[in-house]
Amino acid sequence: MAWQTALGLGDVPDRVPRLAGALLKSAREAGLRTSWTDPDPAYESGIEALVPEAAELPAELAAAARANLLGMALLHLAMPGVPEVYQGAETEYRALVDPDNRRPARFPREALARLDAGAAPQGPAEEKLALTAALLRLRRDRPGLFTGYTPLAARGPAARHCVAFARGRGTAGLLAVATRLSHRLAGAGGWRDTTLDLPPGRWAPLDHEASYHGGVRLAELLRARPAVALLRVE
Repeated sequence: MAWQTALGLGDVPDRVPRLAGALLKSAREAGLRTSWTDPDPAYESGIEALVPEAAELPAELAAAARANLLGMALLHLAMPGVPEVYQGAETEYRALVDPDNRRPARFPREALARLDAGAAPQGPAEEKLALTAALLRLRRDRPGLFTGYTPLAARGPAARHCVAFARGRGTAGLLAVATRLSHRLAGAGGWRDTTLDLPPGRWAPLDHEASYHGGVRLAELLRARPAVALLRVE
C-alpha cells in the first residue's frame, strides 16, 4: 500500500507527512492492528517509517500515463451530463485521500495565462490544463455543442482502442476521439491502418493545426496527442 501510494503521488512538497497521513487512515480503516475507535499509539508511531523514497512512473509508461490523463479529461468534459471539476484538478492533480485532498486548491493561473497568450503546453499537466480550459469555455459559449450523442466506431486492426463520439443535435458540431488501453495498443504495433469515419463536414482540432473529412487514419489524427476534440469548421 505504501509503495503504490508513493508511486501515484510522486515527488511533491511535504510528501512524507502527506503519505504518512494517508497510510494512517488506511491502517485505521483496515482495523487489523489499529482503528478509529480503538487506536494503538505504539503501532501507529511506526507508520511514518513505512513511507518509501520518492518514486516516479517508469519512463516506459509515460506515454500511457499521458494518454490516460488527456483521454479522461476529454471524455469527462465532452460526454453527456454535467462535468464535476474539482478545484485545482484543472491540471495534473496529485493528492491523496482526506485530509490531503482538503488542502487549499492551487490554481494554475500563471500557466493558463501563458497558454492563453499562445505559449505551447509544457508537459502533460499543461496539456490537460489547455484542454480543460478550451472545453469548459466551449460549454459556456456554445452550449448547443453539448447536446445529443452519437457514438462513432473505428474500423481496422486497432479499432477497439478508439473511443469516439459526436455531440450536437441534428448536425454534429463537436467530436471527441480518445485512445483506449494505449500501452496494449503500442505493444500490438500501434494504430496501423485503423480509420475513423467522421460525420459529414470538415473537422479541425481545437488548435486548428489541420482539418479532416471523411475517413481519417487514426495514426494521423492522433499523431500529436492521444486524445483530441474537433469542431466542424465547414
